[in-house]
Amino acid sequence: MGNQFDVAAGARLESTGRAPSNDEIVPRFSLDDINQAFDNNEFCFYLQPKCNAETGAIVGAEALVRWNHPEYGLVSPGEFIPLLERESMVTRFDLFIWRSVCEMLSRWDEEGRNLVPVSVNVSMTDIEAIDVARVLGDLLDRFSIDARLLQVEITESAIAHNMDVVEETIRDLHARGIAVLMDDFGSAYSSLNMLKDINVDAIKLDMKFVDLNADNAAKGLKIIESVIDMAYQLRLSIIAEGAQTAEQVSKLRELGCMYIQGYYFYRPLTVGKMEDLLEHRPDDQHFWNISKDLMHRDYRMSTNGRSMLESSSLSAHIFEILNKGVAELSRLNLITGEYRTIKRDPKLPDVYADDFHDYCHALVSKRIIHPDDAGEFLKHTRLSDLRDQLFSKKKSEFTYFRSEVEAKTSVIAFGMLVPPDCSEANPWAVVLIGFDLSLDLIAKNMKEIYRQDSLTGLLNRNAYDSDVEQLRSADIGAVVCVYADMIGLHEVNNHLGHKQGNRMLCEFADAARAFFGDDRLYRIGGDEFVIISSAHTEAQTRKQLNYMRERLHTQGCEISVGVASSESTSDLPKIIEQAENEMRREKKEYYVRGGSKRQLRGLNKKLEDILVRNQDMESLLRHLNGRYSIACMVNLRTDSQRAIMVPDYFQKMLDAHDGSFKSALHDYCERLVAPFCKDSFSLLMDYDFIHARVESVGVLQYGYTRNDGEKFLLTIFADRRSKDETMWVFSKDDLPQVELELFES
Repeated sequence: MGNQFDVAAGARLESTGRAPSNDEIVPRFSLDDINQAFDNNEFCFYLQPKCNAETGAIVGAEALVRWNHPEYGLVSPGEFIPLLERESMVTRFDLFIWRSVCEMLSRWDEEGRNLVPVSVNVSMTDIEAIDVARVLGDLLDRFSIDARLLQVEITESAIAHNMDVVEETIRDLHARGIAVLMDDFGSAYSSLNMLKDINVDAIKLDMKFVDLNADNAAKGLKIIESVIDMAYQLRLSIIAEGAQTAEQVSKLRELGCMYIQGYYFYRPLTVGKMEDLLEHRPDDQHFWNISKDLMHRDYRMSTNGRSMLESSSLSAHIFEILNKGVAELSRLNLITGEYRTIKRDPKLPDVYADDFHDYCHALVSKRIIHPDDAGEFLKHTRLSDLRDQLFSKKKSEFTYFRSEVEAKTSVIAFGMLVPPDCSEANPWAVVLIGFDLSLDLIAKNMKEIYRQDSLTGLLNRNAYDSDVEQLRSADIGAVVCVYADMIGLHEVNNHLGHKQGNRMLCEFADAARAFFGDDRLYRIGGDEFVIISSAHTEAQTRKQLNYMRERLHTQGCEISVGVASSESTSDLPKIIEQAENEMRREKKEYYVRGGSKRQLRGLNKKLEDILVRNQDMESLLRHLNGRYSIACMVNLRTDSQRAIMVPDYFQKMLDAHDGSFKSALHDYCERLVAPFCKDSFSLLMDYDFIHARVESVGVLQYGYTRNDGEKFLLTIFADRRSKDETMWVFSKDDLPQVELELFES
C-alpha cells in the first residue's frame, strides 16, 4: 500500500490535482466526505525540503498534509482540519500520515535511494490520546527504519500550555532516538523562558519573523538576531521558516541562520519530485542531515564577529567511520578554553559547561568517562598541553576511553580536529565524541580494554556477544556452558552498600578463575556470569562447580547455576538458553526453601556487625544493651524491616510471617502483651496512623505492660533519609503519662 499510495497519489496530483480557482467555491465538507477520502486514499502528504542557507544542500524535509479531492483538486488543510478536530479524528489522520511517511522511508532505503530525515507533526491531541513515542517507535521497528530518519515537530503553543506532559513525551522520544523540533517558535507567549526548561533538538523560527516590511524590518532583524544568538548559546540548531526572497535569505545568512525552509529554495513537492531531487543532488551522499552537513563542509559564517565552524579538517573517510556514532560535535578555543556545543545526541547525560576544563570534569562526574580512565582522560585533555601539541603539529588526533553512559562498559572516541591554519590567531579546534564505533577500529586501538569488565577483570558483554557468534560459526567441537547468578546482590547493595556488593562480585570472579582458569569467563550483566568451556566434560564442570560453591559459601556468597553441553559449538545459543533456564529453576527453588529469609538474616547480622564495629555505636550498644530488647528499621510502605538488635524469639516470629513486621507485631501482641494493653497496642499495626503521627511530631512513645509484669517503652523515630522508613526501639522503661496521652489522643 505504501508504494502505491506515495507514488500513485503524487502522480495523480501532478496530472489532475489543482488548487481551486478564485471562481470556484469549496463546499463545507461532511464526515462522510472525510471517511470516503480515507477509503479512496485521497489524503497524502507533500515534502518541503529544509536547506543549508549557504550551499542549498537538502538536509531534511517536513511532511505537509494535502487532500487531493477528485472534484475540487488540492484542498487546503484549513478547509478540512477543523472538521477533523470537531469529529475527534485528528489522531486517526495523523496516524495515517505517520505510517505513510514511514512506508516511504522504508521504500527509499530498500531501493537504495538517497536519504534525508523527514519530520512529521504531532499535536497536543495526539499526545493526550496515545503514547506517541511508543507508536512511532513501533513504526520504526515495523518498517526497519533508522531512528535518525524520522523527526517530530511539536508547536510552541502546545509546549507552552502543557509543559509537563509534552516534556515527558519528548524524553520518551529521545529514548527511542527520535529528534524533536519546536515548531512556530515565537508564536506563543513564553518562548524565551521555555527554552531553558524544554529539551528540544532544534527550533523552527516562526515565518512571521521572516515576513518583514519597511516599518518593522529594523526591529524584526534585531529580534531574529537575538533568537539566533540565544539558540547557539543553548546549543540548538535553528531553522527559519517561510523565506521567499533572496533578500530574506541573505539577511538570515548574515545573522547566522544556517538552515531555511521556504519557497526561496523549494515549494512543497510531491514524493516523486523529492525523489528526483535527492537522486541528482550534487553531494551524491546516501545519507544527509544537519549533523552531517555541519561536519562535512567548510563554513566561515560570522555571527556577531564569531566564526561558527571555521574550516574543519575532518575528512570524508574519518567521518564515515564515526558517522553512526557521533554523539557530540563542539568547538574549542585552545587559548581561552571557551567551549561551544553545536550538536548533541540526547542519549548523552546533560553536561552544560562553557569552559573546557569544567566540561571535562563534568564528563568524568557523569561517568561518560569511566572512573578507571578518569585520570588518563583529564591528563590527556589538559588545555596547555593540547595547545602546544595542536599548534605545532597541526594534526588531528583520536583517543579512546571507556564509558558507562548506557549502563555497561562501552567505548567512546574523543577526537580533536584542527584546521591547517590553527594558531594563536585562529585558535579554534573541533571536538568530537563518538559512540558505537566500528568494532574493527576499536579492536586495533584497545582490544583488551573494550572486551574487559572494569570491576572484575573478566570478559564483558561486548566480548561475550562477539565470542558466542564466532564460536557458533566456527564449530570447534564439544562445549559446556555454565550460567550463574549471584543470589541477593540487590539486597546486599541495599543493606550493606555497593562497596560490599562489588566485593561479592570480585569474590565470584576470583573463584571462577581459580576453578575455571583455562575457560572463557564472562560477566554479562549486573549479577549474571557465563562460563564457556571446551576443556572439560559436563561431569567435570559440575564437580568443579561444587568446589566453587563451597568456597563462595564460606565467604557469605550464594549462587544459583545451570549447566548444559553439546557436541558442537554451533548449538551454543541453544545450550546457553538451557543453562540459563536451569539456573532460574534452581534460583526459584532456593527462594521456595526459604533461602531468602536465611540470607536476609545473614545480611542483617552483617549490618549489625558493621554498626557494632563503629566506635560510637559500640559504646552506645554497651550502655544500652541491658535496657533495649528490640531495635529495627521498619519500612511502612513495604512492611519490611532491617534488624539492628532482634532477639531470637522475635526473629522466629518474623520468619514465620515471611518477614512481615506487621504480622510479627500482631503475633508479639497476642503472645506477650498484657490483656489490658492489647487494644491500644493494636494501634501500632495501623501504619497510616503511625506515618501521620511520626510525620507531624517526629518521635512517638508508647508504654505497655507484658504478661510477665515488666513495663516497656516503645519509641518510634522518623528517618530523615526516607519518608517511608522509621526506627522502632523497644526498651524496659515506664512511659511518662503525658506522652501516653499524646500518643493515644
